[in-house]
Amino acid sequence: MLSLDSGDSAIGILIDRLRELVPQLKTVDEAWFAQPIDDLGDEVPAGLPYLAGEGATSDIATLRPIQQMEQTYGLWIVAPRDVFGKVRKQIRLALFGHQLSQYHNPLQYGQGGQMDVKGRYIWWHETWTTTTHYRV
Repeated sequence: MLSLDSGDSAIGILIDRLRELVPQLKTVDEAWFAQPIDDLGDEVPAGLPYLAGEGATSDIATLRPIQQMEQTYGLWIVAPRDVFGKVRKQIRLALFGHQLSQYHNPLQYGQGGQMDVKGRYIWWHETWTTTTHYRV
C-alpha cells in the first residue's frame, strides 16, 4: 500500500485497486495521452487512469492551514466491443464509493462517454471525483 500525505494524488492507489479487482484488464497504468491514440497494441482491455485536475472547494481555514479540495481522476477504458460492457461494469464496481486513503472521501462517478471507435475497440473516457484536504 502506498503512503500518502493529505492533498496528495492517489493515482497509485487507484491503479492498484483496478489491478486487484478487475482481472479482465490486461493493462492498468497511468495514462500517457490525453486523446485516443492510434495504436495501444494488443494489451487490451485497458484501464488507464490519471489525475485530470484539482481545485479548492473552500477558503483556507483561519486558525490552521487547511483547505478542502476536489480531485478529479480521468479514466480511459479501451476494450473490444464484445467485452466492453462487462469491463466497464467491473471497473465501476471497483471504484464507486471506494475511499482511496484516510485523507480522501469516497470516489463519486462524474460522467463518461464514448470518445472514439478504432476498429473493434471502443475508447471510453470517464471521470471520478473525491474531496480531500490540503494541510501544511
